[in-house]
Amino acid sequence: MREDTSPTDEPARDASVAEGAVEGEDSTRKVGSDALVVGLGYLASFAYPLVSLPFLTRVVGVVPLGHLMFALAVLQVVIYVIDFGFGMSALRRIAVAGSREERSLVVVSTLAAKALLWVVSGGVLIGIVLLAPQLREYWAMYLVGLLAIGVGAMYPTWLLQGTGRVKAFALLTATSRLVALVFLVLTVRGPEDLVLAMLWQQLPLALSALTSWLMIWRVWHSVQRVPLRFADVTEALRDSFPLFVSNASGIILGSSNSVVLGVVATPTQVAFFGAAERFSNAVRGVMRGVVDVMLPRMTREGEHAAHLQRVITIGLIGIYALAGLALILTAPWFVPWYLGAEMAPAVPVTQLLGVALAFVGLTQSLQLRATAAHRFRQVARISVLGAIVHLALVLPAGWLWGAVGAGIAVAVSDGLLAAMFVVDHLMLRRRGGEGAGDDPEGGEDDPVMPTRNPDAADPLHGRRRDEGVPVSSRAPTAGGRHRADIGPLPLDT
Repeated sequence: MREDTSPTDEPARDASVAEGAVEGEDSTRKVGSDALVVGLGYLASFAYPLVSLPFLTRVVGVVPLGHLMFALAVLQVVIYVIDFGFGMSALRRIAVAGSREERSLVVVSTLAAKALLWVVSGGVLIGIVLLAPQLREYWAMYLVGLLAIGVGAMYPTWLLQGTGRVKAFALLTATSRLVALVFLVLTVRGPEDLVLAMLWQQLPLALSALTSWLMIWRVWHSVQRVPLRFADVTEALRDSFPLFVSNASGIILGSSNSVVLGVVATPTQVAFFGAAERFSNAVRGVMRGVVDVMLPRMTREGEHAAHLQRVITIGLIGIYALAGLALILTAPWFVPWYLGAEMAPAVPVTQLLGVALAFVGLTQSLQLRATAAHRFRQVARISVLGAIVHLALVLPAGWLWGAVGAGIAVAVSDGLLAAMFVVDHLMLRRRGGEGAGDDPEGGEDDPVMPTRNPDAADPLHGRRRDEGVPVSSRAPTAGGRHRADIGPLPLDT
């Protein structure tokens, strides 16, 4: 059938997308290559926390390190709020955008939404810091971290990954952290330099943001100027809200542990848990980047795509499990040697977090499949339930057993979360497959059935009609292909 060649819906990509993985069929080798590139990039980037941790332990001491880790945990909550799930929702919309105009609208609306969230969450945090006597002493540390986070929030990881800039993304991620590591080692000399330590902790994303936008505008020309309406911003927030709700589990399973320990225990216990968590987070961070890169592949259709999806799922589960086993076996000798004998109490915590990693692999693989099918609401329901359970566990466990108690709570909660995703996946298969979505009659969570109101689902659709621009009745699928057998679909499916 002849393709619609209207200027707005033409699926041909510009030169900046031509090299991306969003076109054509991926081979298993190509998928593995991209996963390896991103994984190595993240692994190199984690040289920063893995080197900075023993350095700071010896230079600033355990108690000041506990204060720094508490502040980092609080600021991580702000980062989660600003991300708002855009790391997945915007990536998905970028991957299926049919033209540079559509892609550009996704970019500007997402960045505007993130800026709005930074202003609101940052204002709330500074207010809390100034009102709390135990935090007011460190107000400069929080302010510097917050400003760096604001710049780093503009780093469009989802744009680089969605347009196939995998190698550039990996290079920026690794280089920025290595630069920050050099500054940390050269400038931090004692507990009086905690503000500088915070700056170098948050600098990598800010540096990556500035560099990436220079390349996007001057070299790659990946986006163009498009008018932005407030409705576009609210649409981006609405689309990502279910993922933000699901990310609440990430906040509670991640950053809340150190925050809770800071409230119910001591800075020393925060330091023990934070040190163990750095090893676990190194694995989670590396694999999170790999999971994000796999999302565009998971949105595709066809027999070959189904084979790739199985390979991706099995690979993710296996890598997480092996990494967790490595932490369990090596922690007894590695942690004291690496961090010093005074950090030996972090050994059992590290092993508990290694157990949790095996469950995380199952959760991430099944959550990736659900996200690719646009089942955001179901992901949110399961994640919120897991977060509530974890919060109910970590408060008493942290109060009774400190860092070890928090580690037990993480392992139990991650196990429960994995079990819930397994049950959901089995129930979905019994109902007839992953294309079913949350609404059996179609709608925003259904990536296959046509939407009843294309103007509400696709802001560009209504805008083009109002401006008299021809609009194709066919929606682009992943890879730039059009579906001619169904009605118009939402932009982000």
